[in-house]
Amino acid sequence: MPSCLAMALMAQLFTRPMDIPTEPLSLLWALPICLSIALVYKAVKLHNFRPAVVAREVALLFGTIVGFLVLVAACLYVVAQLVR
Repeated sequence: MPSCLAMALMAQLFTRPMDIPTEPLSLLWALPICLSIALVYKAVKLHNFRPAVVAREVALLFGTIVGFLVLVAACLYVVAQLVR
């Protein structure tokens, strides 16, 4: 029975979206999304599921995604300052 309750709670997360404010600090919500993307991508692509290999590859992909997000944000900030 507890697993049914957990499934119902998880289903509610996808049917009622969270209210995320539009503040600069709310951009930190991108980090769990990036981690989820890295985990799922590496779970599909890796053939060797040793914990050390999976952790290293997920951390590397997570860092790459976050790094490029920061780079794009910096470029967009510069472009916005030049246009103004």
